[in-house]
Amino acid sequence: LFLLLFFWVGVGGFEQLEKLRKADQELKKRVLKLEFCLQEARSQTRKLQRMGERRDKAIKELRDQIATKRTTENGEKQNFWESSSFKVLVSMSMLVLVVFSRR
Repeated sequence: LFLLLFFWVGVGGFEQLEKLRKADQELKKRVLKLEFCLQEARSQTRKLQRMGERRDKAIKELRDQIATKRTTENGEKQNFWESSSFKVLVSMSMLVLVVFSRR
């Protein structure tokens, strides 16, 4: 009777062990899939970070170009008094004034 009981529990235990083994394999498969997804997510994160760094660098370069252009334009405005077109304009104005003042 003891042997029959042991055999019955043993067979049931074997089935239970087989179920546990299959469940363990399924869990291992899920873990592998999750690890792969994690690696992909990390890869995408690094890629996005690099893209963000490139974008930030491009924005900085554009800001520097704009600042340089504004500085150049301001310099040109300050040098307007020294420009040849201004000198010609002043000379012509003085000539007109002299001509009209003699009449």
